[in-house]
Amino acid sequence: MGLINLYVEDMLGYILAALPFYVGFRFIFLKKKRKIISFKKELILGVFVLYLVGLASQTIVPNWNAGIVTDTGEPFFDIYFTNELSHVNIIPFHTLYEYFFQTNTNVDEWNSVSLLNLTANVMLFLPLGFFVSLIWRKYHSFKRLTILGLFVTCFIECIQYFIGRSSDIDDVLLNTFGTIIGYVVLLISQYLINKQIRPKKAAI
Repeated sequence: MGLINLYVEDMLGYILAALPFYVGFRFIFLKKKRKIISFKKELILGVFVLYLVGLASQTIVPNWNAGIVTDTGEPFFDIYFTNELSHVNIIPFHTLYEYFFQTNTNVDEWNSVSLLNLTANVMLFLPLGFFVSLIWRKYHSFKRLTILGLFVTCFIECIQYFIGRSSDIDDVLLNTFGTIIGYVVLLISQYLINKQIRPKKAAI
């Protein structure tokens, strides 16, 4: 749970930092376009955009460190594009096999770390499939959403290769699977909502 909390807190930091900028820019945009504002649609779009900020913070934002030097009092900002722990895997299911059937003596609580990586790679992309299908009707399709999930995750893995993070074909598979699950969650939610609305209409 400690690692999960650390990642969640990091994501929330980026999201909270981006929130006032998004609200400001969105307000100016709507003001200039003079569009009719739907609170429901704006809320959904806002949550989706802030989710993308959180997603980017954990996938394509390089590792960085900032602060103030204790001795001199000067501020510093460093970006790291290399990581000794990063790796590249282009063999499908190789990393998944390691998670399930092998151990790593160099990593404490390997089973917990493996479970975290598996769960995070799926859950982190679940909102992508949910919100994209909810906001854009043309993505109400398993085929289109799968293609979108593959494109987005491949794009992210390519960027990670150049910023010192690991690039793994198995991450692409897990991320795409998470995107599809998000779409399934939306379909189930819409089915349950429609099922509740129909009896009420029939009663009227």
